[in-house]
Amino acid sequence: MRITIASLALAAALGLCAVPALGEQTAAHSAATIPADLNYLLSVPAGYETSNETYPLIVWLHGGDQGGSNVEKVRASGLPALIETGREVPYLVFSPQNPSEELLYPIETVKAALDEVVAGHRVDRSLIIVMGYSRGAFAAWAMAEQYPETFAAVVPIAGGGNRHYLNRANEKAAFWIFHGTDDEVIPLSDSVVLYERLKALKRDARLTVFENTSHEAVEAAALNDQGLWDWIAERRLEVSPAEPAPVQSAQ
Repeated sequence: MRITIASLALAAALGLCAVPALGEQTAAHSAATIPADLNYLLSVPAGYETSNETYPLIVWLHGGDQGGSNVEKVRASGLPALIETGREVPYLVFSPQNPSEELLYPIETVKAALDEVVAGHRVDRSLIIVMGYSRGAFAAWAMAEQYPETFAAVVPIAGGGNRHYLNRANEKAAFWIFHGTDDEVIPLSDSVVLYERLKALKRDARLTVFENTSHEAVEAAALNDQGLWDWIAERRLEVSPAEPAPVQSAQ
């Protein structure tokens, strides 16, 4: 027998049965803020302390084996490792550590820390680049989609992401994607499908596939590609003006 709401109401009016209470939902608003509670490395280019110029900034997002609470692990590979060995990088380099050893980056926390770094340094806000390797590449894709007005260039290395939200990325942002043919951790197809989606959206995107290159080897292969650095230097976004950061005196 089918019992309708109308029949229940009639039965209730006649005192034949009790009507179940409808669920109640109360509207509320949270004022919680996201603390920039994470460790990071920061490198400034030669001459920064003695100049009044603004400088481009690179956000470097490491792979999965460098997360946790010991920030010294971040120096072990990728862009921080190049800097440690004396590679001159003419940009500020912000390298946050994923606080989790197993989960993806908390990109809202990374963005809060990035905003703090930008506010405290002389950053050319028209040239902020996000680069990531492996798990960090997943975060780079997500940040490009979540914060489209921030990044002039996006460089994911051996990672994947959600192609369905790429239309939210800045139309003026440029993408250079790197992957290896012999990647047994993140399949090459993960990068290919994102690249094809960007091209379908008529975005500025390129894909470099390194032959006979494993997941572990592609990070260095991409970062040692001089063409990548020449390409980065040409990126720019139109941004609204901001108050300059206070000039830091030379030590």
